[in-house]
Amino acid sequence: MTPVLLLAGDDELLLQRELEQQLDRLRSQQADLQVEVQDVAELEHLPELRTTSLFGGCTCVVLRGVEAVSGDLKVEIETYLDAPSDEAVLVLVARGTGRIQRIAKTAKQHGERIDVKAPADWDDRGWDRLIGEEFRRRARKADATAIAAIRSHAGNQPSTIASQVASVCAAASEVATLTAEHVEAVIEGHGKASGFAIADAIAERDPATALVALRGALDGGDAPLALLGAIAFRTRQLLRVRSGASPKEAGMSPGQHRRLQGLATRFHPGELAWCHDRVAELDLELKGSDLPDELLLEVGVIELATSREVGAPFNPLAVR
Repeated sequence: MTPVLLLAGDDELLLQRELEQQLDRLRSQQADLQVEVQDVAELEHLPELRTTSLFGGCTCVVLRGVEAVSGDLKVEIETYLDAPSDEAVLVLVARGTGRIQRIAKTAKQHGERIDVKAPADWDDRGWDRLIGEEFRRRARKADATAIAAIRSHAGNQPSTIASQVASVCAAASEVATLTAEHVEAVIEGHGKASGFAIADAIAERDPATALVALRGALDGGDAPLALLGAIAFRTRQLLRVRSGASPKEAGMSPGQHRRLQGLATRFHPGELAWCHDRVAELDLELKGSDLPDELLLEVGVIELATSREVGAPFNPLAVR
């Protein structure tokens, strides 16, 4: 077995899923593997890896949060990685490696580094595969319509995808194969519109429809960040189409490409770039502001859906 394994990425859920897969792989290679999982923040010293486990078999120590390691523990990890034991496995899980460059380099030299990344925004197959894996890890079958329904509601937010898949599986525990109907029965709620309905209303420059769709989505329990994820996804698609990308380059069907070409013409010069920046700003606000998420989203959606001349004073009441 590989003596050192480094899992690096910026999404906590995806890192956890990769860790589960790697531990399953290690257990398949060593049936009596003894796994010890520790958070770096709760440790002062590196657990023993050079002596045989009291219970027999190979020892595997998992250290989570390695990106924040410091002090004596950091020195101990670096020293161990210079000459790791062949009788044990050290798994390092880090959300970024900027502060642990030596650890990352040495871990790769003596073992393996796996960079855990979400699929690209345009990689529909990758996102469908990720959603399908969430259903499979719960030992459930879901058809293509169920996967598409989860995607339409959750956008490109792995944690929201996992949460919604869990909710659907729990609510339809007796169903053999889950479909979009089962997803909508749980996620749709009381007339809730999906994030893409909001995004499409924004693209159509229709603030009233966008606001109604947003309120319906929030009333139905949609996560604010999931809604913003759908808006960001559509904005980036429009930017790619506006830049002249072909359907293949933009990662969409010819029919979708033609539809978005028409919508892109509704934006003034520079307006799509402004919308992209405003979405990024709204993401930061949702994650750090003391104001209610609903208020931040309502203001942001009105601004995004209202046509404007970039650089001119914003007047949402002006007739364009």
